Amino acid sequence: KNKIITVLPPYKVTELYTGRFLKIFGMDNKPDKNDYSFLLNDVRSIIDKGLSKAYKAVDNLRVQTYWQIGERVVREELKHKSRAGYGKNIIDKLAADLSFSRRLMFEIVQFYRGYPIVHTLCAQLSWSHYKLLIAIRKKEERQFYETQSVRNMWAVRELQKQIRSRQYERLNDSERLKAIIPIQHKPVLPEKIFKDIYHFDFLGLEDGYDETELEKGMISNIEKVLLEFGADFSLSGRQKKVIIDRQVHAVDIEFYHRGIPCVVLVELKTGKFKGEYIGQMNKYLNWYKENKRYSWEKDPIGIIICRNKGAEEVHYALGGISNRIFVAEYKLKLPSEDNIEKLFAKTGAATARETE
Repeated sequence: KNKIITVLPPYKVTELYTGRFLKIFGMDNKPDKNDYSFLLNDVRSIIDKGLSKAYKAVDNLRVQTYWQIGERVVREELKHKSRAGYGKNIIDKLAADLSFSRRLMFEIVQFYRGYPIVHTLCAQLSWSHYKLLIAIRKKEERQFYETQSVRNMWAVRELQKQIRSRQYERLNDSERLKAIIPIQHKPVLPEKIFKDIYHFDFLGLEDGYDETELEKGMISNIEKVLLEFGADFSLSGRQKKVIIDRQVHAVDIEFYHRGIPCVVLVELKTGKFKGEYIGQMNKYLNWYKENKRYSWEKDPIGIIICRNKGAEEVHYALGGISNRIFVAEYKLKLPSEDNIEKLFAKTGAATARETE
């Protein structure tokens, strides 16, 4: 059979083989699709970080500017404090001449009065944070939410949610005091970190859920869970294997606390606390201590989170245990405002009877 043979010019042969050589050895000057996608993602990430820093810098400048405006207006009010209504009139006039809303001008003045010392302003908080904070009348309550916002890196929405859920009012006096103590850059005491009650209202679990669904819900909402646990907690894993006598056990959730520093083992129980849970957790802690702990770490800590617990059952179950084990409850629904008010009224009445 006749074959058709195509004869290429010398320069075409050179181009063909040169192109194959460059491609084989990664020297082709055409961008590889995978390499380019990585490059594009990196450049986009750089731009996003740069914009984020720019927005933050602009917002910090706005906070400083509003503070200076508030200071100047209050100073002017004090000069003419004998003139009734002067402060209100000057704010109205400034708002009109500066094209500011009356509400913004009043917020600026209120902002200065709430934070009269400029050095107390925090660079981590935006103007939107401060707008929520200055609406809180009690100084101690405002300081609590301010400290928690910085410590837990709350976004504006999270701060708003915590204020609406009355987190401050749900805590007792000692817990409030702990919450506003400045962050210490040295090992902290576990007793000051773990709570008696954790609120998991954001999980949205339906009735009849089991421990597996509870665990999956927490992992799916891990950012909110870590916010509820507090600063310095991070997720290390779930269903972590513990092999003892060739039997495989699994720890529900493993956290790490940077401030202690140590591993924190979490066991979840959907029912009432039982004394046998302590033995199980104690076994896991001893295994971790001997097989997982680094020399510079503190001994691991365990926390058992149950639907509810009996104080006496917990007290006697923990007796004689050298490992640090905490027992807490969890709530899937926040108490309503009516229930909170009834609780405060009941507490107030009980306090009054004790005083009498």
